[in-house]
Amino acid sequence: MYSSILKIAFFLVIGLLLSLYGCGEGPETGVDKKGASPKQRLVNISPVSASLPTGNIEYVGVLTARRKVKISSELGGIIEGLYFEKGEKVAAGKLLAEIGTSTVRLQVREAAAGVDAARSVLKKMEKGSRPQEIQIATSVLKEAEAALFEAEKNYTRIKGLHNIQAISGSSYDAAERQVGTAKARMESAKQRLVLALKGPRIEDIKGARAALAQAEAALALTKNRLKKSMLRAPCDGIIAFRNVEVGEVIGVGTPITEVVELEKLKINLSLGEKDIHILKNHKRFGFSVDAIPGEEFSSQVFFLSPTADRATRSFPLELMVDKADPRMADGMTVRVKFPVVGGKKSIKVPSAWLSEEEGKIGFYVAKDGKALFKKVTLGAYYDNRVEILTGLGDKDQVITNPAGLKTGDSVEIRH
Repeated sequence: MYSSILKIAFFLVIGLLLSLYGCGEGPETGVDKKGASPKQRLVNISPVSASLPTGNIEYVGVLTARRKVKISSELGGIIEGLYFEKGEKVAAGKLLAEIGTSTVRLQVREAAAGVDAARSVLKKMEKGSRPQEIQIATSVLKEAEAALFEAEKNYTRIKGLHNIQAISGSSYDAAERQVGTAKARMESAKQRLVLALKGPRIEDIKGARAALAQAEAALALTKNRLKKSMLRAPCDGIIAFRNVEVGEVIGVGTPITEVVELEKLKINLSLGEKDIHILKNHKRFGFSVDAIPGEEFSSQVFFLSPTADRATRSFPLELMVDKADPRMADGMTVRVKFPVVGGKKSIKVPSAWLSEEEGKIGFYVAKDGKALFKKVTLGAYYDNRVEILTGLGDKDQVITNPAGLKTGDSVEIRH
C-alpha cells in the first residue's frame, strides 16, 4: 500500500507540472483557440464503471536448491583420504572421503574370522561323533568289561580262600574293591559309548547356533562401520566448500563439505492469508529473477504450510521451478506474479487521471458543461490503475486531461 501511495503522489506531481505548463500559450494548453472561447476548455472524457479486480500481485521470494546436504562423519577419526575439490560437480555415490577406514577394515577381518570359527563348531556338532570316536568308545567298553570279568573271577577265588581262613581279611577287602572299581569303569565306558552314538546334546547345538548368530551380528556391525567411514555423495550436485585436509582428526558430526543440487530449484516465500484463495484454482505461476533481467520463468505449487508464521501471519509457500536455468543460483531474489482473482466489483481508473484541489485527491468530471471536482477514497493499486472505494459513481464522465482545471471551469467535450 505504501508503494501505491508513492506512485499516486508521483502522478500528482506530474499533473501539477502539466497544469503549470498548461497556463502558458503553448500547443498543450488544451484550449482550441479557433473552436472555443478563451474561457472554455476542450477536454477528453471517459465513462467509468465497476468491474472485477484484474492484474497481478507480486511477491518476493528466494531461490533455494531443492537439496543441500552437509557431509559429516558419524564416527570421527583421522581423515585418510579426500577425493573432491570445492566447486566440483559430483555424481550420486561418488566417494568423497575416508575417515579411519584402515582400522575398521581390520575389525571387519577379525569379525569375519570369528564367524568362521563359530560356524565350524556348529557344523561339527550338527554332524555328531565321527566313526573313529564311536569305535574308540566301543573298544574302551570292551576293555572295561574284560577288566570286570577278571576282577570278579579273582574275587571269587579270594572269597573261597577267605572262607577257610587261608588269607587275611585285607586281601579279601582289596579283591572286593577291585570288583567295584571295574564295575564303575564299565558303566562309564557304556555312557561314553551312548554319548558317542547320540552325538552332542540339543542344548549344545542351540548354544553353538547362538554363538554363530552373535558372531555374524558383530561382522555386520563392523561392515556398517566400514560403510560409514567411507563418505559418499548422496545426490548429484556441486561441492559448496572444503574445510578439512588429509591427516586431520575430526569429531563426530563435523561437516567436511556440502553437496548442493542445482538441477532442481524451488522458490521459498510467505503468502499473505488474504491471497491463499488464489491457490484454489491456480497451480502454476510466472516469476522473474533479479539477476536475470528481462526474462520470465514458470513454477508450480509444491508445498503450502498448514500453519501461519506467528510473527507475520503469513503462510510459508514453496514453488518448484519447472526448468532451472544454468544462470540461477541458490539464494537469488525472485519476484512471483499471482493473478488477482475474486473480490467484489469496483471502479478502477488510470492513476494519471488523478488531480488535487485544496489538498484533496480526486477526479474532475464533466457535468452540465462545467468541471466538477470529486474527492475520492483510494484502494489497491493494480498495473498503473488505482481502485476507487468511494467518491465516483458508475458512468461518471471523468476528464482524462485535467491539467489546469478548477471546479466551475467551463468545458467542452472533444468528440
